[in-house]
Amino acid sequence: MIDITISLLHTGPPPTGWLHSDWRFQPAVLLSTFLAAAAYILVTGPINRRFPGSEHRPVTSRQRVYFLLACLVYLIALGPPIDDWSGFYLMSAHMLQHLLIMMVVAPLLILGIPAWMLAPLARNRYTNTVISILTRPLIAGAVSLFIVILWHLPGAYDRSLTSDPVHIAQHASLLAAGVLMLWPVLSPFPWWPKIQYPPLQCLYLFLYMLPSGIVGAFITLAAPGVYPFYKTVPRIFGISLEVDQQVAGLMMWVGQSTILLLWITYIFLSWAGREEAADREARPAEST
Repeated sequence: MIDITISLLHTGPPPTGWLHSDWRFQPAVLLSTFLAAAAYILVTGPINRRFPGSEHRPVTSRQRVYFLLACLVYLIALGPPIDDWSGFYLMSAHMLQHLLIMMVVAPLLILGIPAWMLAPLARNRYTNTVISILTRPLIAGAVSLFIVILWHLPGAYDRSLTSDPVHIAQHASLLAAGVLMLWPVLSPFPWWPKIQYPPLQCLYLFLYMLPSGIVGAFITLAAPGVYPFYKTVPRIFGISLEVDQQVAGLMMWVGQSTILLLWITYIFLSWAGREEAADREARPAEST
């Protein structure tokens, strides 16, 4: 039975229940997820309709689905059994959490938030300046990569598994890194727009993929035990330390790169299709 504990992080002995999980949610994760979902529903629904001009603050069904899916995936990533595997047994489970947060939760959040919800930030001179700078492609990509690389250094990675504040900071900053990474290609906000020329969006994602892939390749090819924390944990499901580390590295190297390549393919083919359709429409006009 799924339970909720009062502990924030992994304490005590490793869980030995079904599938090596005690099936208890961390209250900080559960509370933050449900508060985010409830606040979104209230702000885009009853509270929005209570004030004049709500017709100018639309929210589509697709946006609601995107945001609530983001909350659901976040809860799955940081809930049992994945979180128990991550904190007590498997580096690959920890890497799966990072992949879900950055490559699934982050884009769903961007696509799920209506532009008018962030308008107050754009009207404030200080927040608008900060966000405008951070969302510029070169800066967004550089800051995102810095966060990713920092948290995959052995010291920082191991510390996140033994300290509540560091663990929370890791997941929060990786979510921010995912948002920054994809902002230049997904942003629907007019104040901090995405890259307008699709081939440049593809180039941006490709350039981001290279250093991120190098980190994943290093983890994959390094000697077993690159993160000392996982050298001492019990082995489950017959997964050795070496295989666990290789799978984790491949998730970051091949898994994340594959997702980015799919984005590149989709963006390029969509752009090429639009260009071809525009050419077909232009030819009859030219012939007349």
